[in-house]
Amino acid sequence: MPSSEMPIIIEAAVSLEKASGIEVLVDGPTTSTDAESTSPGISEGSLYGPTLAGARASLDAGASIIHHHQDIDLPMDQQVAQVVRINQAILETHPHALIYPAPLLTGASHAEVHQHYPALAEAGCLTMIAVEMGRTVFAVMDETGLPSNSWVNGQTYSEAHDLVMFANKHQTPLALGIYTPSMCYWIREYAQRGLLPKGTMVKIWFGGRYKVWTDKEPTVRNALAPTIKALDAYLEALDGVDLPWLIAAQGDNVLDTPVARYALEKGGHIRVGEEDVSGTTQLRNSELVESAIELARSVGRPVVSGAEARRFLGVKERSAQMA
Repeated sequence: MPSSEMPIIIEAAVSLEKASGIEVLVDGPTTSTDAESTSPGISEGSLYGPTLAGARASLDAGASIIHHHQDIDLPMDQQVAQVVRINQAILETHPHALIYPAPLLTGASHAEVHQHYPALAEAGCLTMIAVEMGRTVFAVMDETGLPSNSWVNGQTYSEAHDLVMFANKHQTPLALGIYTPSMCYWIREYAQRGLLPKGTMVKIWFGGRYKVWTDKEPTVRNALAPTIKALDAYLEALDGVDLPWLIAAQGDNVLDTPVARYALEKGGHIRVGEEDVSGTTQLRNSELVESAIELARSVGRPVVSGAEARRFLGVKERSAQMA
């Protein structure tokens, strides 16, 4: 199929959907009127209501994949319960959505950080699993402006392997986030052995100018800048790997970068959302999805969502998964 005719899948990262704009995790009051936002296990200023509203608005606008976070100030068991509740609530109104939550960042071990996946599987609302390949270091600037501090995200090879095997057990698509072209070779090994379930997508992360979850707070890019040459390097490393891929930028609005149009022209897909933009735009989640759709139309590619997107990706229907 020529890239100009290939449908586009849009992912939306929605966890910072707030009426007052960007807020870091659970700071500030919730704007939701959803009854569940005040139920037990939902903290004051919870992400629950705004995240659910942002997810539904993004799916209504044309997104197919939703990424979200939970309230990290809650006890671990309540975080797990909230993740399950968010997935269930999204699927109640958008049953064909592909949803993957963030890791439970307050967990002390790989098993704790990913304990929400078995819970989602048991509840019948596991639709996608995130694997962030490799240990990626994110800079934290000190008072002099130097990146002398840091925090680390991602999985080791053994941890990623465990998640891939869990995904195979439940025939659940993977969102394979990669921060360096070298991770493409890891993907190649699993793809060649047929160990990546149908619907799996490669997410090519670019590093933005700003620290994620802030309003234009400076940082050092945690990955290659979003340029055409950088994307070409990834595509060369992925040559021969038959998986759909999308681009995303942490700490910038990817739609404002030159690589956005180029990626769509090359047959790629795209992630947008308030979680990633770090104050570089005032557009809300659904508006960012609409902007991505406009860009897709300008290069002559259709956007698919819902059941049509699942068919395009080869993902089994939820009823079959839950049987």
